[in-house]
Amino acid sequence: MKLLKHTGCLLAAVLCASASAELYNMPFKGQNFSDNEKLYTRDHAVTTSQQHGYDISARRYDFTNDRWTSVYGTVDAYKNNPTNSKKIVYNKPIYAMRSGKIVGCWRNAPENPRPKLSGDSDRTKPWLHSDFKAGLIPGGGNMLWVEHTDGTRMLYAHMIPGTISSQLCPNNDSIYPAPLNGQDSFTYVGVDEADQVTIQKGQYLGRVGNSGSSTGPHLHIHLQNSNGVGQKIYFSRGISSPISNSNPYGTWTRFAGDTIPSGSRLLWAPRTVGSQYVRHGFGSAGFQALFDHLADSGYKMTWVDGYNVGSRTYYNMIWRPANISWRAYVGRSSTSYQNAFDDAIEDGYVPVHVDSHKSAYGPRFSVIFEKKNKTFLARHDISYSQHITAMNQAKNLGLSPVSVSVLSNNGQRRYTTLYDKTNIGQWTISSQINSSSYQDKVMQQDEQGKRPVYLNAYMHNNNAYYTAIFAQYPFKLWTARHGQTSGGFQNYFNSYTSNGYLTDVIAGIDGYNYHRFAGVWTKNFIIQL
Repeated sequence: MKLLKHTGCLLAAVLCASASAELYNMPFKGQNFSDNEKLYTRDHAVTTSQQHGYDISARRYDFTNDRWTSVYGTVDAYKNNPTNSKKIVYNKPIYAMRSGKIVGCWRNAPENPRPKLSGDSDRTKPWLHSDFKAGLIPGGGNMLWVEHTDGTRMLYAHMIPGTISSQLCPNNDSIYPAPLNGQDSFTYVGVDEADQVTIQKGQYLGRVGNSGSSTGPHLHIHLQNSNGVGQKIYFSRGISSPISNSNPYGTWTRFAGDTIPSGSRLLWAPRTVGSQYVRHGFGSAGFQALFDHLADSGYKMTWVDGYNVGSRTYYNMIWRPANISWRAYVGRSSTSYQNAFDDAIEDGYVPVHVDSHKSAYGPRFSVIFEKKNKTFLARHDISYSQHITAMNQAKNLGLSPVSVSVLSNNGQRRYTTLYDKTNIGQWTISSQINSSSYQDKVMQQDEQGKRPVYLNAYMHNNNAYYTAIFAQYPFKLWTARHGQTSGGFQNYFNSYTSNGYLTDVIAGIDGYNYHRFAGVWTKNFIIQL
């Protein structure tokens, strides 16, 4: 698992970019696409105004046929009935890339009947709406021209009729009253100054469609100056990958502070950063790609729990809004883990979470770092007696436990532990709680005023065990569940999240034959005055 660093610039790419370059949001948001769906673009035709523009569509990875495709269902079914709605990108929401005022628009043009197919006649153009061929629809179809404070204008083109609101666009006609002779591909349809609306970066604009001169559902964007000359678009966030049918997950690099790399590229738009992003049972094959996406979006990893089922590795993870420089190393061998650990410490980082798990290749270790000053004590791959020694050493130093991860290797329990200078009050570590005793242990600790603040689960000699840290502080409302199937865990997650709880802990049973999960959810007390 590679390292994603946040150094020099504090997380937000905007702080790293040239001061002279205006940075734009991507016009899509990552949360509107499933795990196997990505945006797609390639080099645009060069014209004076569009020389730095993009046509953005989407692809999904078809695991049945091992290829990236632009359609739902099979390609043959699409070719037999090529409808707009079968395209992955169709109806995806579009968002403002930069604040500005709408100075031109069209919103109710009828949509083209279908996408263009190879073999279609360029003379009759059966994919185009008859009103467009008659010169009654602008080339941009349903579109918005947004003017920025520096006088540049951005075009968003080809949207679904009616998805641009009348509040944004006062031009309500569906077609021109008469053919417009000599129109270029993106005829400008102005808005009277009194009707021009100001929009904000990130505001919803409309949905991807197939209107105007479009050959199929996609979003066309380009930026031009007041003389109509195309300008480069520099993005505040975003990652891209070459597209290859042999790679379903992509190999991602950031282009934050820069333009989209040239060539045929998959794009992953950043998602809106909320209070948390939580995943459980996520396969290791796609983990690095998701890691890159979430870090680019502005999250930091606060929890990672690896576990093994049937010789395959999975991860549970919790992400929170990034507010500090951080690093994470995931799924490392013992030697690689130690080297990465040493490098991070030398660079001024301290560990805030550690984890261990089994894999088909032997024990694996993970660690999350943050750049701050804090006293800590960390050990990995140690025996039980060494764990007890480390725990007593930590007590003598006035340190409290953060993580106590256990895996079973060659019939022996091996510990990976972290202690630091955080006041959690009275605390207890129990690393060998069998599954039948776990609930009683939680209730017993609760009666003593302590709650679970950390969990880890593992198989040892064919039995499931839990490791838990119970602590007094911080005081929070809390609830916990264990032994849950994936569906059961998701139901509890949905219920607790809807009631204002955040996920603090997720643990999968490492080495079990099935996916089973434990979790802890908390929320702050509300004090009525």
